[in-house]
Amino acid sequence: MNIRNTMKLSNETVAILKNYASINQNIQFKQGNTLSTISPQKNILTTAEISEDIPNTFAIYDLNKLLGALSLFEKTPELDVGETKLNIHNGEYELDYVYGDPAMLVLPPEKKLDFPDPEINFKMSKDAYDACLKAAQVLALPELVVHGDGSKIFLVATDTNNNSSDEFRNEVGTTDKDFQMVFKIENMKMMSGDYDVVVSSKGISHFKNANSNLEYWIATEASSNYEG
Repeated sequence: MNIRNTMKLSNETVAILKNYASINQNIQFKQGNTLSTISPQKNILTTAEISEDIPNTFAIYDLNKLLGALSLFEKTPELDVGETKLNIHNGEYELDYVYGDPAMLVLPPEKKLDFPDPEINFKMSKDAYDACLKAAQVLALPELVVHGDGSKIFLVATDTNNNSSDEFRNEVGTTDKDFQMVFKIENMKMMSGDYDVVVSSKGISHFKNANSNLEYWIATEASSNYEG
C-alpha cells in the first residue's frame, strides 16, 4: 500500500518561511512541527513551532524559489513529500520540486544553544520595534542599540561610529545598570510583533515572541559594553 505523506502550509507558516528566507536561502524541513534556520554568518538563529506536521525530513536549497513555486497556485496546494522531490498540486495544476543536498546547505546545529545567564531583560512591543526599524531606514542608521543609563532602558536607532549621528530613542524598560548592547540593523530580522527580550553581556540575545512559539537568538557586536 502506498502511503502519501501530504501536508498543506497555512498562511502563518508561509509568513514564517518568508521571514526565514531573509535570514538564509537554505532550509531543512525536519519531521515534526518545528522549523529552524541559521544565517550563513552564524549570528542569527531562529526556531518556530508550526501547526503543520511535517511527515518527513527534506532539504530546500533556495527557499525563495520554493515560495515562488507555491505562489503559482491560486488555491492552497497540497504538498506530497516524496523521497527526492515535493509534488505540489491543487487539483488543476501540478509541480515537481526537487530537494537540495543537505551536505551543501548551511543548517542550524543539532544541539540546543547553551544560553548564558542574561543580565538585561525587557519587553519590546511591536510598535517600539517597528518604529525603531522605520527610523533606521528613514535616517539611514546602521545600528540598533539596547542602552541602559542606570535608570531606564532605551531602544536606540543610531550610528555608534559617528559622534554627530542622528538618534531615534524609545523607552522600553527600567534598569540600575549601565550598558550599550549594539546590533546591526541588517541582523534584526525578526517578524514584527511583541517580544520578551533578554541580553547577555557575553555577546548573545534572545527574542521570544509573546504571542507564538517563535524565537530568535542574535549576536551582539564587539563594540557592545556592559558596566553593570
